[in-house]
Amino acid sequence: MIEKIWFENHPIKYILWPLLWPLSLLFSAISGARRSKFESGQKPSYRAPVPVVVVGNIT
Repeated sequence: MIEKIWFENHPIKYILWPLLWPLSLLFSAISGARRSKFESGQKPSYRAPVPVVVVGNIT
């Protein structure tokens, strides 16, 4: 069902978009602030002792 809404022109997409857009702005602000703390050194980053492979965005 989610794939159909996401990849096709499903009518519920037009109902969900106005509800989810403000949440995406909030997420963007929070993740941007967090990223800037890592870049400035205010928040320490973790370095794994072994190589790590991250796989994402598989549909």
